Amino acid sequence: MNTPSSSTQKSRVSAMIWGNILALSAAICWGLNDPANKALIPDWISASGVALARIFGATVIIWILSLFVKKEKIQHGDWKLLWASALMMLGFVYVFSLAFNTASPIDIAIILTFQPILVVVINAIFKHEHVSLLEVIGMVVALGGAIMVILSGGKVDSGRLIGDFFAVVCAITYAIYLVILEGPSKRYGTISLMKWVFLFTAILASPLIFTIHPDMPIFTHAKVMPWLILGFIVLFPTVYCYLVTPPAIKLVGSEVLAFYQYLVPVITTVVAIAAKMDSFHWYQPVSFVIIVAGVILVNYAKAKAVKSAIPSKN
Repeated sequence: MNTPSSSTQKSRVSAMIWGNILALSAAICWGLNDPANKALIPDWISASGVALARIFGATVIIWILSLFVKKEKIQHGDWKLLWASALMMLGFVYVFSLAFNTASPIDIAIILTFQPILVVVINAIFKHEHVSLLEVIGMVVALGGAIMVILSGGKVDSGRLIGDFFAVVCAITYAIYLVILEGPSKRYGTISLMKWVFLFTAILASPLIFTIHPDMPIFTHAKVMPWLILGFIVLFPTVYCYLVTPPAIKLVGSEVLAFYQYLVPVITTVVAIAAKMDSFHWYQPVSFVIIVAGVILVNYAKAKAVKSAIPSKN
């Protein structure tokens, strides 16, 4: 017979296993997302075409899923936050697609690793959160790694530089999106929240429909593979990852999830090189290690600050 303590232990182990599975699967999907986008843009479809497929596709799927969950009433004051987060999501998804016109998928994956640092910066600017000296050092270190990627190890290419700039804009808009949506995400279920965010994003993105032309290769060539890749981008890196990230955080914590995010550039690099989309450069692993080191420093500083704020029990 299982005692209450043993049942609780089994429940915790089960939660830890499922949380790690969700976090790892999301990292794999995100790691495959960059090569998948590069395979389509711009040879098969335009950046706006991929962005629209992600936004409208995810909107339809999540609204269908919302029919099977309990409806939640959105508070009046949160609607403006949902519209603001939708604007940031549009910026992230669209500019992310634009980056693949010229940038390396490996460079994009590495630059986006810098995103947690931007969240700290944005919170410090707009929420006036205190930033310690150790956090500043971590930010400077991570910024150095990001700059190394952008400068391509000292060999600046104008086209690649523009793509890397778009990747930086992606990281900034996604960081702002996370900060804006932090409050509402604590008040509503994931599907209840995301159905409105994606719907508002689809409304804002609707003018991009006029940029889609019927002579794009994906429409004129009778090949199934580009459509399968596009379907993968919509279903997994977009819908699946957005829906499993919140429960993964609840099950294993944001620190464990962040650890899995460090796998994304590794997966992207392996796939991109195997598919001959990109070549390996010395600055890529070096810059990745520098950025991760900076992020770890910032996380350590924040954890230390939280621990010191908790009163000790005498």
